[in-house]
Amino acid sequence: MDNETYTHTDSPSDVISVPHGLEDTQIQEWLESLDSCWSRAGRKWRPEILERLRAHATVAGIDLPFSANTPYANTIPARLEPLFPGDQQLERRIKSLIRWNALAMVVRANRVEHNIGGHISTYASAATLYEVGFNHFFRGRSEEFEGDTVYFQGHAAPGIYARAFLEGRISPQKLENFRRELKTGGGLSSYPHPWLMPDFWEYPTVSMGLSPLMAILSGAV
Repeated sequence: MDNETYTHTDSPSDVISVPHGLEDTQIQEWLESLDSCWSRAGRKWRPEILERLRAHATVAGIDLPFSANTPYANTIPARLEPLFPGDQQLERRIKSLIRWNALAMVVRANRVEHNIGGHISTYASAATLYEVGFNHFFRGRSEEFEGDTVYFQGHAAPGIYARAFLEGRISPQKLENFRRELKTGGGLSSYPHPWLMPDFWEYPTVSMGLSPLMAILSGAV
């Protein structure tokens, strides 16, 4: 019986090891009873049933396994998630263009001057996060609203530049002069900083220590 397993569904992924000394049929009956309670009680009462089982076990002196993983405050089940508000295919196409332009900008700059750097992978790994933010969450400044406070990850700056280029806010020449601001026609600073690019960046986020300090100071004000 040490390696005995059971399942109460047709899915192989639901196979669970049977503890020592328990017959498969016993546990099967308990699971069927629980399924019966769930089907009669309705979906919204299922968590309460489980919580009462846990409380009953605690009162009986049963040591339950500790778990430090708790749901986030805003976690909702998939059935309650709304439909994606945008055009996923279009947004994915735009994201792919931005990711490619960011990579191309850094690679081309390093071909002109070796060891110029540029952090290719940071934006590539966070592109979806940024695009969802830009398309559906971040709010710009207007006469009625002061705008959201967004601290962009400094190493992801190539992606932000590539998006601005796609929007027509940055010229191809500036893109060519990434990390070479003194070149003819101007260039782009390595990281977000309003002193270097006052018409583009609002908050400095590199070196890393600047980001939390700026966040703390703006929150205190």
